[in-house]
Amino acid sequence: MKQSNSVRVLFVFAIIFAFLFHQQALGLNLVIFEAILFGWFAFSGQLLLKTFYERLVFACTLATLSFTILHHSIWSYVIHFSVLFLYIGVMIAPRMRSLLNVLGMSFSNIFLSYSQLFSGQEEQQVVRQKESKRKFQFKRLRFYIIPVAIIILFATLYGFANPEFGAYVDVVLGELYQGLIYLFKNIDFFWILTFLLGLIVSIFLLMRKKNEVLEERDLAASDDKIRVRNHRKISSMTGLKNEYRVGIFLFGSLNVLLLLMNIMDIDRVWLNFEFEGQFLRQFVHYGTIVLIVAIMLSIVLVLTFFRGNLNFYKKNIWLKRLCYLWLGQNAILAISAAIRNLYYIEYYSLAHKRIAVMFFIILVLYGLFSVFIKIRDTRSNFYMLRKNAVAWLIVLTVSSGFNWDRIIAKYNFSREDGAFVHLNFLSTLSDSALPHLDQPLDKVTAIDQKQVRWFGSFDSSISSRRYRNLYMSPEEYSMMIAYRKAAFKWKWKKKSWLEWNYAEWKANEELGIVNDEL
Repeated sequence: MKQSNSVRVLFVFAIIFAFLFHQQALGLNLVIFEAILFGWFAFSGQLLLKTFYERLVFACTLATLSFTILHHSIWSYVIHFSVLFLYIGVMIAPRMRSLLNVLGMSFSNIFLSYSQLFSGQEEQQVVRQKESKRKFQFKRLRFYIIPVAIIILFATLYGFANPEFGAYVDVVLGELYQGLIYLFKNIDFFWILTFLLGLIVSIFLLMRKKNEVLEERDLAASDDKIRVRNHRKISSMTGLKNEYRVGIFLFGSLNVLLLLMNIMDIDRVWLNFEFEGQFLRQFVHYGTIVLIVAIMLSIVLVLTFFRGNLNFYKKNIWLKRLCYLWLGQNAILAISAAIRNLYYIEYYSLAHKRIAVMFFIILVLYGLFSVFIKIRDTRSNFYMLRKNAVAWLIVLTVSSGFNWDRIIAKYNFSREDGAFVHLNFLSTLSDSALPHLDQPLDKVTAIDQKQVRWFGSFDSSISSRRYRNLYMSPEEYSMMIAYRKAAFKWKWKKKSWLEWNYAEWKANEELGIVNDEL
């Protein structure tokens, strides 16, 4: 694309952006803008989709875009913008093999895109020379414009100081004053700000510039571990043997420690867990914190010992076996954390963090598997990070494909007989969940009474008064939801077609049906 055409396209997209998003909430306007964007990419031959990453990240971009209109959740928008940001890096350097480096390419494009915007100025030097006569005339005119503006300014000031003089000034400059007043009264500065934001976004999306150093580093990296020859064979062999012995001792000891912990977890968590009314927050958070620390340490330790020629040491079989055992035990630790989290959900219902823990454990298990493959097949750290980045992209894309607020509200009220229903938390869920949050007062009251008796049966110190100090009453909850319903219906009527989204449309329809039945 020629630079002059690029600038024109930038301004067109900035105007479209301002039209779609000026004083509008996100909704259908985002789908329209990106449909135009990808349509332009296809029309101008930029949408190639030849490499694996081009196809994968583009598919994730379209999927997350559809999730924004379907679910209209903060999480779906955060994931979509992150994937779109990543896709720009793929478009810049489609041959790159690591999504982490692609992400770095996108970050560098934030700054390099502006240099790309102004890089065409030198190429237009010939055109500038042809227009030099016109510019010279403009320069001459500029010398008169500035003094005239200064004269008008001082004439206005003198007019304020002397009313009689001001009357003459008003006769001469009255039309100019009226024009300026009309302009400033009717100009929409928020539209201008939206246009400028659209221009910034369009520069990032359209004026892409490659970071050559980052691409060369990515293409030079190898999936396979490369052996570095040391000419001092005796000292190198002695060093490898010592490192091997240290590894055997360290991983042998760590496996024994983790085995004892896993046996206790299997006995206490897997087989003989008994709920006695205790708060499970510490029970779950403890397991999750241990999981994070243990997994990170296991990965760091394995990568430390298998960072060099120990990979090629012929007698390293027992060290590898101990590492495999260590990774397997960490997988058991991850499963223990998942079981803890499932108990938390069983007795205290669903919440966003409890759902996030499950997705995190899936990624942890895959991370452990990738470390196992690295050791077994003598792969490089680049290979392991590359595979894990793909896993993160897929899992995060899938996680944005659900309306979690609706799922949480529906599930939690269905568990009224066997789990804690946290009214304070439920009252904060998004508007799309309102049809499931809108429960009859008598039902909410019955749930509340059950929970007071439920906690009291486990702990006599939890009185009705203490419980009420901690948690919202049924009346407070019903008033809160009634207020939110009225506010939501008012906001929905005020929304323009550009702000339309399926989640809130469905919620409005369902609330209307409920009101008709009542």
